[in-house]
Amino acid sequence: MSGTGPRVAISVDMEGASGVADAPDVEPGAPGYPLGCELMLGDANAAVAGAFDAGAVEVVVNDAHDGMRNLDPRLLDTRALLVRGGTKRGWMVEGVAATTDVAFFVGYHARAGTPGAVLDHTMLSRELQGLFLNGDPAGELRLNAALAGSLGVPVALVTGDATLCREAEALLPGVTTVAVKEALGRYGARSLHPQVAQERIRAAATAALSRALPDPYVIRPPVVLEADWQSVAIADACENVPGVQRVGARRVSFTSEDYGEVFRLFRVFVTLAAAVSGRPYTYD
Repeated sequence: MSGTGPRVAISVDMEGASGVADAPDVEPGAPGYPLGCELMLGDANAAVAGAFDAGAVEVVVNDAHDGMRNLDPRLLDTRALLVRGGTKRGWMVEGVAATTDVAFFVGYHARAGTPGAVLDHTMLSRELQGLFLNGDPAGELRLNAALAGSLGVPVALVTGDATLCREAEALLPGVTTVAVKEALGRYGARSLHPQVAQERIRAAATAALSRALPDPYVIRPPVVLEADWQSVAIADACENVPGVQRVGARRVSFTSEDYGEVFRLFRVFVTLAAAVSGRPYTYD
């Protein structure tokens, strides 16, 4: 790409999309899933449009929900590049690279165990009870912001429910947020009309790129990852991974000087947890 504008990577999840309120909205094969895909796509396109309004020279959109095959490539803004499919080294933040200037997280949700949040979870809705990085709670927002930060890339825009936006503002000073809904419990929401929400996302994306970018979010090494599982059997499986320590009946720990290694190890944990439980990624 030529030009002097920013190169933007957008990670798009579904639980935090405008209008999404319950598990059947986000689970492939469930009655509400086609609508969930439409709402996810609308928010993604709004962020893409706002980035180009601000002069972006490249926008890469990463489909980051479930099996990562939710966005219809035919309906995505034609100016954007799409990363789709589940075998990605960067997982939810595939597309973020050392040449990326800034990342947006669109349609995100609060971490597992957060009250007053729509569909709160961290990767797995039942199996993972809590995740910690250097002793502090972590959800998908923190995991992914840290991976982007390890590459020197800041997160400038986060959209989702009001609780997720408060999580982002506490974690990422200077981030721009758009609250598209408020939780009425884990399975209910009071939402803006999608058109209104998407207008706000587009304007916020432009604004985020029109001011000084926040600093990248970096976790200083050594990085200690701890995972609390719902089942002792999952902890048993994770303990077999070289370098992993059992620190409780259902808690395992891993330490590394390299955040990228910690991130990849957590992906192994999620794969093991899904295999032990006999359930794919689920959000109910």
